[in-house]
Amino acid sequence: MNTGSTNLLFSAWKARNRVYEELFGQPAYALPKGNVPPTNPEPGIGRVDGSADNEADTTTTFKSQMTDVKITVLAYAPTESRPHWIYITSGLSNPWFAEEPNEVSGFGCELMVKSNKDARWAVRLLRRLCYYILSYSGTLSPGVILNMPIPLGSGGTGDLNNLVVWYADEAPDCLYQLPSGVFGVFCTIGITEDECKFAESIDEYGPWSIQQVLRNAGLGQVTDPQRKSVMDRKDIKSILESVRNYAENFRPVQ
Repeated sequence: MNTGSTNLLFSAWKARNRVYEELFGQPAYALPKGNVPPTNPEPGIGRVDGSADNEADTTTTFKSQMTDVKITVLAYAPTESRPHWIYITSGLSNPWFAEEPNEVSGFGCELMVKSNKDARWAVRLLRRLCYYILSYSGTLSPGVILNMPIPLGSGGTGDLNNLVVWYADEAPDCLYQLPSGVFGVFCTIGITEDECKFAESIDEYGPWSIQQVLRNAGLGQVTDPQRKSVMDRKDIKSILESVRNYAENFRPVQ
């Protein structure tokens, strides 16, 4: 194991913890239990592990080149100024195997879910998203809409079977500097199929537009897997028209 890569990994972990403390305070708990510095794994043929429903098993690994790479999920309880729970990954932005700083650290992101209740479905969702990123060596960034194979609720229940990724309200700077490079704090928000269709109907402004619709409906970025679609609201027509008209102002003149 290269000492330079290990030192960079540890310093990035400490710096990210400081960013989280400034933004969210101290976590109520972490899964896996504890929030310990990562160790740089040896290259090899690894296994992919991220689909199990056991809440204690939050291990996610590279399909090849990495083994036993653990992504921690940190849970932050509500505060006087923040009435909801925050769940956020810690590890996607780790500089695995890097010996020198890069423009972007690791996969360049950490993902967040917000819930009105302390809920294990949020941990499972983040684990599934980590599995997606690590398996395909990709990333998730604001503006992405994902169709989920099953609804987000416990046991695959509810009407929320899509996700929109956007900038987290609690992380106003969007991008944060680590010794190994920058990473973004991005929120994933559950949406229904008809909410997703509305977003897709506005082309490049769709992800922003559905965010505004959810805000007008009093939901903000909090996900409740059992909620009904905002499209069922009596005043939804006026909300959609207002948001659509506002988005049209940003279209280039043909």
